[in-house]
Amino acid sequence: MLRLLMDQHELKGTDFPEIGDKTLISKILNGSRSFTKDHITKLVERFDISSALFF
Repeated sequence: MLRLLMDQHELKGTDFPEIGDKTLISKILNGSRSFTKDHITKLVERFDISSALFF
């Protein structure tokens, strides 16, 4: 889902200060880290999407 949002909005790993630095974004994208509830809440608010998309 994050990759799709990044592609649709032409964003980079550095464009998500509400989640963390580009290293954390990279780890989430490659599957070595998962979103926290707080990350999901912030993305839902930023992009006005359903939290169900992350589960």
